[in-house]
Amino acid sequence: MEDNSLETVEQVMAEAAVETVMEDLPTAAILEETTAAAYNLEPAAVIETSTATCETFPPLSLPTPLQPLFSTPNTLISPLFVLAVVIMFLSLLFVQKFSRSPLQQIGHVGPRGRKYHSWNESTTGGCGGRFIDWWIFGGSVWIRAALCLWDGMAGTHSSDGDHHQESSGENLFACFGVVGNKSDKSASGESERNDGEDKKQSENIPDHLAHAVSSTGILGFDSSLGGFGPICLAPIRASVFLIGWCSVCSFLKITYNELVDFITKLADPASVGHFQQIPSLYRDKIINVVASILYFIQDVMKVGNDLVEKKSDALGDAWLPTIAYAMAFIVVLEFGMYLIGNACMLLKIYVPMGVSHPGGARPHKIVRTPQWTEGKEHFLSQKLLSGDYSSSSSRDVNEESGVLSSKWRCAVAHDSHRDTIAKFNYIKSKDGDDVSTSLMTGEPFGRQIWTLNESQPSSDKVVSEDDMENKLKQELVPNLKEEKEEEEEKTEDNNNIFGPLSPLGDLVQNIFSFDRDNESPKEDPKQDETAKLIETIASGGRNPMAFDPSKNPNSCDQIFRAQMISSYLEKNDGKFPEDIAYLQDKGEGDEANPPKTAMEAAKRGVAFYSLLQSTDGHWAGDYGGPHFLLPGLVVSWYVMGCPSVMISPPQQALMLHYFKVHQQADGGWGTHIESPSTMFGAVICYLAARLLGAHKDEDWIKSGRDFIQKEGGAVMTSSWAKFWLCLVGCMDWKGHNSVPPEMWLLPNWFPFHPGRMWCHCRMVYLPMGYLYGSRFIYSQAETDPLIEELRNELYCEPYDSIEWDRTRHLVASMDNYSPIPTFMKFAQNCLSVYENWKIFRPFRDAIRKAGLDFCLEYMRAEDLQTNFIDIGPVNKALNMVSAFHSANNDINDPAVRSHMMRVPDYLWVAEDGMKMQGYNGSQCWDTSFAIQAVWECGLLDKFPILSAKVWAFLERTQILSTECSQSTPAYQYESCDSRDKFYRHVSKGGWPFSTSAHGWPISDCTGEGLKGVLALMDSPIVMDGVKRGILKDIEPRRLYDAVNVILTLQNEDGGWATYENNRGFGWYEELNPSEVFGDIMIDYSYVECSMASLTALADFHEKYPDHRTNEITFAIKRGAEFMKSIQRKDGSWYGSWACCFCYGCWFGIEGLIKSGESASSPAIQKCCQYLLSQQRANGGWGEDFTSCYDKDYAANGMQSYGDDGSGVVNTAWALMALSAAKCNDVEAVRKGVRYLMSRQLDCGDWPQEGIAGVFNRACGITYTAYRNVFPIWALGRCVATYGDNIDKDPCNKELE
Repeated sequence: MEDNSLETVEQVMAEAAVETVMEDLPTAAILEETTAAAYNLEPAAVIETSTATCETFPPLSLPTPLQPLFSTPNTLISPLFVLAVVIMFLSLLFVQKFSRSPLQQIGHVGPRGRKYHSWNESTTGGCGGRFIDWWIFGGSVWIRAALCLWDGMAGTHSSDGDHHQESSGENLFACFGVVGNKSDKSASGESERNDGEDKKQSENIPDHLAHAVSSTGILGFDSSLGGFGPICLAPIRASVFLIGWCSVCSFLKITYNELVDFITKLADPASVGHFQQIPSLYRDKIINVVASILYFIQDVMKVGNDLVEKKSDALGDAWLPTIAYAMAFIVVLEFGMYLIGNACMLLKIYVPMGVSHPGGARPHKIVRTPQWTEGKEHFLSQKLLSGDYSSSSSRDVNEESGVLSSKWRCAVAHDSHRDTIAKFNYIKSKDGDDVSTSLMTGEPFGRQIWTLNESQPSSDKVVSEDDMENKLKQELVPNLKEEKEEEEEKTEDNNNIFGPLSPLGDLVQNIFSFDRDNESPKEDPKQDETAKLIETIASGGRNPMAFDPSKNPNSCDQIFRAQMISSYLEKNDGKFPEDIAYLQDKGEGDEANPPKTAMEAAKRGVAFYSLLQSTDGHWAGDYGGPHFLLPGLVVSWYVMGCPSVMISPPQQALMLHYFKVHQQADGGWGTHIESPSTMFGAVICYLAARLLGAHKDEDWIKSGRDFIQKEGGAVMTSSWAKFWLCLVGCMDWKGHNSVPPEMWLLPNWFPFHPGRMWCHCRMVYLPMGYLYGSRFIYSQAETDPLIEELRNELYCEPYDSIEWDRTRHLVASMDNYSPIPTFMKFAQNCLSVYENWKIFRPFRDAIRKAGLDFCLEYMRAEDLQTNFIDIGPVNKALNMVSAFHSANNDINDPAVRSHMMRVPDYLWVAEDGMKMQGYNGSQCWDTSFAIQAVWECGLLDKFPILSAKVWAFLERTQILSTECSQSTPAYQYESCDSRDKFYRHVSKGGWPFSTSAHGWPISDCTGEGLKGVLALMDSPIVMDGVKRGILKDIEPRRLYDAVNVILTLQNEDGGWATYENNRGFGWYEELNPSEVFGDIMIDYSYVECSMASLTALADFHEKYPDHRTNEITFAIKRGAEFMKSIQRKDGSWYGSWACCFCYGCWFGIEGLIKSGESASSPAIQKCCQYLLSQQRANGGWGEDFTSCYDKDYAANGMQSYGDDGSGVVNTAWALMALSAAKCNDVEAVRKGVRYLMSRQLDCGDWPQEGIAGVFNRACGITYTAYRNVFPIWALGRCVATYGDNIDKDPCNKELE
């Protein structure tokens, strides 16, 4: 009864509600009049009753000729949609026909809505901003297309008759289709040919077109299309417009009909259901809103009515009005968008941030810090440093064996080649011939390896670097020989303690002698005064050979520096350079002798640094830091069968020492030496330590295992660590996301192509794709007891019970610097289905073979182009394993042997053990900076041998420019076809980061190398040596090649990236699979690369004003505009390759000054104020790695590893920036200079402080040379800028 009563009550209430609503419902006529008045429209036919509401909204009012354009009852697809699809299809065919590899072209780098940071801390923003930019700022693509067509039809004659030099790489204007048939005769007299091959020759674009091009649009070019880019993009964009408009129209029609039906039912008194329960007040409002929407839809659909109605009689059938409507719509919309975009930029309503803008501070700062055991000093035992070794097994070697000791020395250039050839002298060809020499290719200058062997005698055919040095001393500066003879006579008369020195190896061994049992320094009463002095000088102010990571985890390079100082003394009769000769007169306990002036400090710095110069002219040093590099090499060595020729037992022991001393108190290892423990570092370092022979029951191994299991086991590490685990058989491949090698088979024009990625990224994922596609696993994984133990140690659950597919996306929060976006996870899940579902197997197997074949061919090309060094340590190890696999696991295969011969190039020995460097060294980079520092101090001719050796080194290091380098297979890959096929930019004429044999030119390294050569041209002694044939000349054509490399590397945004033009898009970062690195997917433009390139062009232009004048001046102008565009609002620049803002500000200010910017300009003054605001109380500046990671200036400066928050390197960068800008606050500059002078050691060295370098936002790297080079440079520049005023005390007191 209760239920029936309740139903009756509800029915009565519903009926009453309906009556109320119908009484209050306004008539349709009133509704239409109100709504029409709101839109200023003529009301439709007046509706007499509310039941005829639907007649208020007749079918959409389109012109009669246009009605067939959209879906009708008789047509399923509208002609407009068909037209758009046809345009898209034809455009794609055109693209496929004319596409080329994405290397020949200025990249696609326009502003595309890159945000400071998205909510989930990914490195780029969402797609919303880029979507807006595409529509608002993309209209200019039509202007560019017209310019390209005009250039192609009108010819390419310059207004001033100046022509480009013929080059193997496309210059800045080649992207506009500007190609001619005349070569540059004005500069070199003749055009150079590359092995007889015809090369494209470029002409100057007329000035009016050049400036028009520079101001037209932001959308840019697709790098794979070259000059056809805008021509292809324009119709593609038009078809996108039309398809979008058809979709919108269809959506509007459907929405319109649904809303009409809705409002009809709402106004119908006979309506039932939920409409009956709507109160009249809300019903009125709903009807008004819906009616407004309907009228708005009618307005939208009337676009183009007038134009088409006037032409309807002449247009005929449906297809002609379709074309007319499409053209009118596109023109109006494109022009409107173009105007809107320019208005937005002019009024600064919406100015999109360029894709290369590094963005602002991260919202979530790094809060964890490294945890060290305080006060624990580690020493390399005598058995690790010197003596013989013997062991029956390379697997059971550790420090406690009591049988290992090594005489380590750093061999360079030809000495290093001879050592390697001798090490591999048993390699024989099938015919029994020695093939070791033929496997060792590439220019030897710059190579540096650590070896146990004594120096090998040079052959009669090769002049050693020592011979070159002696020749320079005897012939370049004859006075030096006379002075030397006089000093020798004095030495014979006096009982000089710096008389005959012991052999170099014995001397270094005497310097660093230790107690074998307790790893503590051993007092040696027989140690002579020379050894004591060298020990003191080489220690950099630290306890000799002590390594305490709690004080500083950066090595001081004591072993190498002791070797070089000893070598210098041997060659110079035990005498130091003049400016630090006082060291020989000091007695034990004597007070320090600080410099009186800034220039005196600079001279001491140069004098000390000259002790460290290698015989071939470069400066070597520790370039370690990352912890994840050496484990990759160890895994490669292990899966290849542990060949002792690749990693010897003494090397194993030194590597184990390195892992042991860098382990943190919590048991883990950081991603790099200053990083807090991460799962990435911990898992991979633990794996490497165990593979090298560390026993599972050792305390430090137990501690590492506890850390890993506490954090969830190895399933929680990042993808790169998981990859190495898969290779060695400690993880199933299902636990790693797919890396399909068939991606390389995509057409070059495809929006996401691996060839468009940053070269370091693609060269890592290239062998990863091959090894993943091959499902490579260590052949003995199932029977090796060590692998079985590791499977139990690395995980928190039984290995066989893990559901690997569920672990693919797992990653510890401490590793997750760049969280993988949702779309990328979706893509990875789709690829997992593709990899594992049997239905895809036939297709996958068929296409995968082709992908694997291309990967092998590409890796082979990379190996030959780099003389088996490869671009970096990660792909070096992966390429080596790939070569091993493709050779059917044959360790004696020539390619595998060539790889192993180049492994020492990456290894470095310091007081913390043996490590793998982030490159095969930073030789050219450090040397180019060093010689510019000496030049700016005005000391080139005061140190003539130093300067001459640098000239010789830079001459031999220019890529593919010497007889030796051109005799290698790498030179054959410089052809256009080879570069196109393997996605390489032009290399000839560039300078590398490390060595010529490495083969990869970089924009800033080329710029700094070129500036180093131009600086040395100001040395009369060096130029006299060139004139007399003592030094080899660097002809102008070689400098032109370098300029060509720089010009072709300029991006569309005006800036310069690293190795190549930007080829991809900002949204590539949404596909970053690494988790631990930021901004790795494409080659962005950087302030550092832009400054180095721009200033090199400016310096070159001063000495060669007639070469490619228009291009150079235009490039400099565009480069300056780019640098200003990425300056932060506070005036700073973010440094992407060092720590951090002081570094970026130096590059920013110097680049603008060299481009012609006034020192009083707002951009420069704002940066100066920023730097001054960061100066610390002691006069210095300081930052640590957190500045890079957080993208925000370190609040406490270099608190952990500096001097009261300041550091000498950061201070030097700040002073170089301020003095370049001629900062008016002289006292602030003077305080900075005093700080550098106060921190200088008595020998002229400076202490090693915190880590200086960084890459990919999240990983630090060591530059031991920076502590010498930049303080010297800063002191010299400050003296050159402020003169004696820099040494004056405002209180009229002498500087102390």
